[in-house]
Amino acid sequence: MKNLVIGNTSQLSNYFPDDYEKISSRDIEYSDKKYDSIYLCLGEQRTHLNDRDLFFDVHVDHTVKILKHYTKMANKVVIYGTSDLWNNCNGPIDVTTPYNYKQSKYVDSKRVMLEIVNQLFPNVIILHPFDFISINLKDYHLINKVIKSIINEEKIIIGDTHYYTELLHPKFVVEKSIEATSSGIIGSGRLIYLNDFIKGLYSYFSLDYNDFVTEEYDKDKDKNIFYLKSKQVLYNNIHNDTIREIENFRPLKKL
Repeated sequence: MKNLVIGNTSQLSNYFPDDYEKISSRDIEYSDKKYDSIYLCLGEQRTHLNDRDLFFDVHVDHTVKILKHYTKMANKVVIYGTSDLWNNCNGPIDVTTPYNYKQSKYVDSKRVMLEIVNQLFPNVIILHPFDFISINLKDYHLINKVIKSIINEEKIIIGDTHYYTELLHPKFVVEKSIEATSSGIIGSGRLIYLNDFIKGLYSYFSLDYNDFVTEEYDKDKDKNIFYLKSKQVLYNNIHNDTIREIENFRPLKKL
């Protein structure tokens, strides 16, 4: 049997194997075709919006409609929550940690979706990835601004990056999704200092960070530091994976 990715314009879909069938999540032609596994990737690029109706339409209503059909068509169905359900925590978290998050329409819709899915579709696997970066993200994403600055050698203004965080590449998220047999959080098990990571990207391409980046932010603003509770580092290749993507575009100069 084949494998299916629903959401062919999502950031994750680009990293599933080429032989996986990929379809739009907007105009689904429901069929009786059987699959070994199905991955439902919806609404991951619009986290900055404050549109409750949009999020609840996509994350709740549309997700439930899709699951009502496709849970009958596959041995394994995976959907995605978000690690932001714990973004008001400090310290290590795992899937048993009670939700504790800063209010937003995006996270609210994810929480409601998960409550409904757990009740109606208990066999669906729910994965909560930490933030992942990709060259395909929209311009309002910090790392995308940095990547385009490096490719095009353009100056940018960014906010606060002087903090520790979990950071993943979508390739790793997809690998863990394919491996998954139960619900959980996808994380690296380690923290990186975001400003050092960004400076390292500029340095690799022989660009001076201070020539291209202006920092503007409130230095008194504290950030919560939360990360996956793990006895070992699960992913330690964010620098190399990001550089590899930049190298693929840099000769072209302009995106």
